[in-house]
Amino acid sequence: MVVTSMQKTTSLSLSSLRADFPQFAFKAHAVFHWSPSSRTIYFNKDEVTTTGGILQLLHELSHALLNHVTFGSGIELLKMETAAWDKARELAAHYDFTVNEQRIEHCLDSYRDWLHLRSTCPRCKAVATEVKSHHYHCFNCLQQWTVPKDQRSRHYRRKT
Repeated sequence: MVVTSMQKTTSLSLSSLRADFPQFAFKAHAVFHWSPSSRTIYFNKDEVTTTGGILQLLHELSHALLNHVTFGSGIELLKMETAAWDKARELAAHYDFTVNEQRIEHCLDSYRDWLHLRSTCPRCKAVATEVKSHHYHCFNCLQQWTVPKDQRSRHYRRKT
């Protein structure tokens, strides 16, 4: 299988990544993600042959190579995501695969937006501080709340 980007043609594919990284399992799933407990990189089989899908696969592989397991705060998650995209760029260069920088920034923006929503005070709407993992404190109105750990969860805030 050959994936074509806007400027280059590359032999980068799921099968080549499986061959180059046998320490990880690759399994079809509805959503691209990395599971550290099973050392499995999950991919969407309908998207993995597109340039965007290959880029997402490189990103999830990067999480695996960087040994990303868990995060303690929203900032830590954003740092992990940024590091994984940086590593994905390195992998893409190794395979002569052109990355779509706008797609990467769009993905990072989704985490920045997620972090902003979590840190917005439910009472006064000021941006607050995560004082410990998943617990926020607003220094403007002194409101405290917790947020879910899962980055894919909705932005519900539970007041404490």
